[in-house]
Amino acid sequence: MPLFRRSPSNQASNNTNLNDGTNTMNEACDVYVEFGSSASPAAAAAAADADAPSSSLPTNVHHTRKPNRFREQFHSFHVMASPYFHENRNGRCLLLIMVILTLSNSAVRVLFSYLARDFWSALYDQNIELFYSIMAKFVGAMILLAPINVAYRYQRQKLAIAWRKWLTGRVLRLYFANKVYYGLERQAAGNSVIKRTSEAYDNLGEDDAAAATTTTTKKSTTSNQSTKEVDNPDQRISEDIRSFTEFSLYFFLTLITSVIDLVCFSFILFSIMPQLFLAIFAFAFIGTFLTVCIGKVLIRLNYESLQREADFRFSLVRVRENSESIAFYAGENVEERETDRRFEYVIDNMTMINIAQRNLEFVTTYYNYLTWVLPIMVVAPEFFAGNVELGVISQASSAFGHILDDLSIVVNSFADVSKFSAGIDRLYSFMSAIMELDPERRSMGKLLSVVPVAEFNGGISSISTGYDAIPMPSQSSDNVIQVKRFDPWVTTAPSFDEASNSQPSTILFIIGLRLATPDNKRILVDNLNLSLASGSHLLIVGASGSGKSSLLRAIAGLWSTGSGEIVRPSSEYVYFLPQRPYCPPGSLRDQLLYPSTDQKDDHFSPTRMDGNEHRPDGGPSPSDQRRLWKDWTDDDLLKLLERVDLPHLAGRAGDGDPYRGLNAVLDWTNTLSLGEQQRLAFGRLVINRPRLVIMDESTSALDVVAERKMYQLLNDTSIGGEARVGELTYVSVGHRPTLLSYHNLKLSLRDSAGFVSEIPPNTDMVDEGFILS
Repeated sequence: MPLFRRSPSNQASNNTNLNDGTNTMNEACDVYVEFGSSASPAAAAAAADADAPSSSLPTNVHHTRKPNRFREQFHSFHVMASPYFHENRNGRCLLLIMVILTLSNSAVRVLFSYLARDFWSALYDQNIELFYSIMAKFVGAMILLAPINVAYRYQRQKLAIAWRKWLTGRVLRLYFANKVYYGLERQAAGNSVIKRTSEAYDNLGEDDAAAATTTTTKKSTTSNQSTKEVDNPDQRISEDIRSFTEFSLYFFLTLITSVIDLVCFSFILFSIMPQLFLAIFAFAFIGTFLTVCIGKVLIRLNYESLQREADFRFSLVRVRENSESIAFYAGENVEERETDRRFEYVIDNMTMINIAQRNLEFVTTYYNYLTWVLPIMVVAPEFFAGNVELGVISQASSAFGHILDDLSIVVNSFADVSKFSAGIDRLYSFMSAIMELDPERRSMGKLLSVVPVAEFNGGISSISTGYDAIPMPSQSSDNVIQVKRFDPWVTTAPSFDEASNSQPSTILFIIGLRLATPDNKRILVDNLNLSLASGSHLLIVGASGSGKSSLLRAIAGLWSTGSGEIVRPSSEYVYFLPQRPYCPPGSLRDQLLYPSTDQKDDHFSPTRMDGNEHRPDGGPSPSDQRRLWKDWTDDDLLKLLERVDLPHLAGRAGDGDPYRGLNAVLDWTNTLSLGEQQRLAFGRLVINRPRLVIMDESTSALDVVAERKMYQLLNDTSIGGEARVGELTYVSVGHRPTLLSYHNLKLSLRDSAGFVSEIPPNTDMVDEGFILS
């Protein structure tokens, strides 16, 4: 006679469907026994990947694990999970509801255990009246308790969504704060720069040397964590956070249910047969021990799987983004070989995972078969002796199964737990890295802490050593370029000649600047001193590799290796024009306004910030953001496009309607040529109206006529239809002799030194040797 137990296959998969035949009553009870235990969210994490490369795979993760692995994992989980429930009242309420529903579910489990016992006893005794009475109770219980089941699943997913929304928002806030995202990108290639020799660096051109700054060493120096390279930040933010929040709830609620069930059903089983109650603990221990020993390799393999899948996908994305260049070079064969190579890594990893899961399933399958028949075999002699009823066997079998499931969480969910463990490692190392790269948060020592208010003293930012610069966590303050900011509406940078009040105010001040390569083996610029007055136009010249672009990066706070001090206006008053402008997703209007917000407001000064101006989550106040200085109508934007030699762009994007074209959303990077992108960038400059402009060969794709128009635009004192407050100061890097006529000062970089000289007025086309002299 079929007894009240699940089949091994159903038990292993946590299937909650009702079966037909004599197992209907048993499986119906298990609908509530397996409350909400559908496929775990961690199963989806196996396919997670990202569009970013990983230069190396941590094949030694398993071998470098510390003995107290569980404590490490629990600590990592706690510091990532607790802030949401500490800071968010809604999260605490949702969690409380989930706990109540879980307790209700456990009560249902016990109720159905007794209903099943009476059901089988009535059936065996052929007691028709009692049988139908129990059936009526069972149907009534199902009708009343079905809403609890639905509410449980709904609330669990609702809490997971709310938690993911909060955690992702907090991580994004920290990721974009203080240019942390740029610091991670610099370190993406691990030790490649540190391993380079100084001779190899001497052979780099300036562009290559600048690019090399993006490949510095990444070390995670947080406590209780092995040093790991932080790859694929996009995957960790999108996929790892999702799987972390969903599986955390799944696992937490499973643990609560298991503890409650263990207590309740232990009393039931002990009252039926104490020997069976004691034997179950030994059986569960042996099964768990064998599962961990055989399946522990899955933790490392699942960790590698995430990276190798991301690596393969990135190779395909790279081909898509560089399809034209690859076609020009006819490099299809090279790209195909590289893509095949990365795909082979994916297949190798999948094969090893499949073998490990096969070995693990031998243990779990035999384990589940034994749990199906063991309690029946033990209690059957008592039944044949007439000491217990048939319903008692059913209840003992059910209680045995519940207790064994509670004690065998590791056995039944080891594959999911291994993925979850790998996800915790990746997410914790990522959060630790963004904390280490943020000097404001590093000293706080809290993984998800935020800095609620930026502090300014007397108009000069009190934050240096990386507020704009991004030093490595291992760098000391003596080896980091100090970048200080000030509000030009409130104060000015110090001047070399403080006694001279007749001199224009200083807009940029550099003292004792030493620029070094990331490995500190080569000095690009040494002991540079510069005081740039407002309204000055400085041209930086020098041979390739002399440090021109590196100097601009230092001013921007993107190059920290070296020493010295840079004082410049705060970011809202400085505008950088790179050689290849960035075109964000959005409309043509968005391209022109970037990075300002589409709002007009009165002048904001960082010195007037207080705690009330910041959002409750520590996000920036409106005064932290770059804002428009006037309302730009559609007609204003169309006139501006004419000023930058793009009169037909809006009409072309709008199929003849320029006003419609302003709202057209296109892939502007591929729609516009490099020259058009550079002219569009000058339009952005006009709209943002900074006090200081830094240009890195920003007219390299323009002809000399268009170049002249763009520089005339900079010198126009009525840009945008209103008078400019103060004169515009701009600094250019370039090689063309034609640039001399648009500047009054020249900074020549050669032999690690800088020489400042005046450019004679009305300088026009001159011998190119004057550029480098």
